[in-house]
Amino acid sequence: MPGPASDSDPLAPEQEDHDGAWVLNQIADELEAEGLEVEQLRDLTEELAIIERPPGLFRRVTKRARALAVEQWSHFVGELRESREAMALVRARGERELSEEERAMVREQMLDLVRLFPAGLIAAVNTALPVPGTSVFTPWLLVKLGLMPSRWRESHLLDQLRKQQLMLARTGHASQAERIGEVLLQLETEAEQRELIQRETRLLTHWDENGNGVWDEAELEAYGREVDKIRGFVVQHAARKRWFFEHEGEVYGAARLSELDDLEQAAGSLLVCFDGRTGWVALEHVLEGDVGE
Repeated sequence: MPGPASDSDPLAPEQEDHDGAWVLNQIADELEAEGLEVEQLRDLTEELAIIERPPGLFRRVTKRARALAVEQWSHFVGELRESREAMALVRARGERELSEEERAMVREQMLDLVRLFPAGLIAAVNTALPVPGTSVFTPWLLVKLGLMPSRWRESHLLDQLRKQQLMLARTGHASQAERIGEVLLQLETEAEQRELIQRETRLLTHWDENGNGVWDEAELEAYGREVDKIRGFVVQHAARKRWFFEHEGEVYGAARLSELDDLEQAAGSLLVCFDGRTGWVALEHVLEGDVGE
């Protein structure tokens, strides 16, 4: 397993960059003061503020985010219905296994859609407060069926921010364009971190090492040591933007543990690791109770 965090970590909490949503809000305020239209940038700020948070761990779902999710969901479904072959395969998935060729075709069409519509925002808001019309067919259902492309949550946001960056550069707002470029770099770096952590920590987390379907005493002890290690990181680094969470096979973060609400309420459905330096453990074991209780 990776070793514990060093006391000389290069980035202390106060040295870390502002969150991307904070930067976008600042840019929107500056542009609005010049009399420019910033509604789309405000929407992207809402999207960014939500999609990195694990389901159930939102400070609040704003009316703006809720309204945006409801509007965009109707457009998303409408466009999917226009892709009749993909829609037919999605419906057929409940009756038969799709071939890998069919799955690849659906994922390719979904990739076009998630660039157009904020699927990550829709999924997140739907988790907190169900969006009308999503009870049968949701982004999460597509994920579970293996029909969503990789990086589906951030695809729309990245695409739209690149367009905003280009527009600002063309209209003489070089400073704001540069700062959006920094947010883009941060988002892409964190997406790569999530993919790496998802791969590597799965290899680390083989608690049932002998594969007998039961946690033997030695395996339980190893898991307990990992929980204790993460508890130590909580004490030292709760304010570091280095925490990752897994929910329904999707990895979220990086996030600051100290900024997340309702941790205990959502803990039962989440796994947690710190900065790729630990294996995945149940968040509820980190926050309360002893392993094996």
